[in-house]
Amino acid sequence: MKIKKIYELSHRIDPDKEEYRLEIDSRQVEGWEQFAKYPRLPEAQYLISEITLCTHVGTHIELPFHHDKDGLDAADFPVENLVGETVVLDISRFGNNEEISRADLIKIADGKIQPGDILFFYTGLDVNYYTPRQHDRPYFATDAIGWLIDEAKIKLMGVDTSGHEIRHQDSSPVIGQPNHELLLGSGIPLIEYLTNLKPLMGKRLWTFTLPVRMIGAESFPARVIAVDWEEA
Repeated sequence: MKIKKIYELSHRIDPDKEEYRLEIDSRQVEGWEQFAKYPRLPEAQYLISEITLCTHVGTHIELPFHHDKDGLDAADFPVENLVGETVVLDISRFGNNEEISRADLIKIADGKIQPGDILFFYTGLDVNYYTPRQHDRPYFATDAIGWLIDEAKIKLMGVDTSGHEIRHQDSSPVIGQPNHELLLGSGIPLIEYLTNLKPLMGKRLWTFTLPVRMIGAESFPARVIAVDWEEA
């Protein structure tokens, strides 16, 4: 099977614009005590960097351990649940702070989802990334998330916004995170800040979401791609 096209679904991360902590310290090799023993040629580039970051920087995947003390982290979450057939549903008619009810979701998803699918949601609001409207988004009713778990039986959820959580009409958060707690507590990860989903709508593609396999990491930035295969 040949690859027809690969789609990039993750944002470029700009350390100077990130909302959360992200610091990169880049030095030529002799600038680090532990690496100074490795000589470089004059004027040659031999760069080594240290990065300090929040695990929720940029396009990132939140694993069950984020809200479940017994949930799996980035090191142990099964890779087969991060790769697979993917459907993108259009929820762009819902504006900032609008609720997507269970009935709304069932209607939008009608006949499009199969058990074990990865499911991404397109709002088009990814264009607001690194702007004052970065957190503009609709949200899902908690029983809609329950439907995705119990009836649709998805294995991974993703949104092209800063989240899917319930919040007040002034955008302030509610106490707790019921949508996160339900989804992640059921062993289903969540990707936030996807981008470039519009070209995927109406297709059934494979996506790959691969965070660094780090013990104790409840979340981690991830490179997310979609692959469109040539028909045999």
